[in-house]
Amino acid sequence: MDPRPPTPDHRLGPHPLTEEGIAALSARYEFGDSCLRRVVLDQEYGPRAAGGRVAGLVIDARVVSEDLRWEPVCLELHDVRRFRIDESAAFSWVLYDPPRFTRFDGLLQVDLCAERFGSLRPENAAEVFEGSELVFEAVGGSWSAMHPWQR
Repeated sequence: MDPRPPTPDHRLGPHPLTEEGIAALSARYEFGDSCLRRVVLDQEYGPRAAGGRVAGLVIDARVVSEDLRWEPVCLELHDVRRFRIDESAAFSWVLYDPPRFTRFDGLLQVDLCAERFGSLRPENAAEVFEGSELVFEAVGGSWSAMHPWQR
C-alpha cells in the first residue's frame, strides 16, 4: 500500500506544450520558489508500449490571476527519449525559475533547473543536458491544472 496521497485529478486541460500552450502555462503560473512535488515515470518492462515512455511531473506553483494561490500543475511528457534526475541537495526540488522549454532535433526539452542559463538560451540539446540536474527530452507533452491535494 502506498501511504502517499494520490496525485490529484485534472481540473483544467490538458493543454499541449506548443508555443501557445507554453505561453498560457507561463501566463497562468508564477514558478519562483515553486516545488516539484512528484515525478511519475512509467516502467520499461517487456515490449515498448505504443507512444513510448511517459513522465508526469507535478509542480506546486502559484496562480498569478488568483492572488498567487498555490495549485498543483502537471506536465505530462509523451514518448520520453531521455531524462536526468540527480538527487536534490535539500528535502525536495525547489524551482527558482520557470521550466525552460526548448526544441532541438524535433524533440522537446524541459529543463527544470534553467536558472543556470540566466538570460542566455542553450544552443543544442547536449547543452540543455550539460549541467542540468533535472531535465527531460520527449517528443511532446501537455500541461494540466489539477485539483488541490487532499490532506
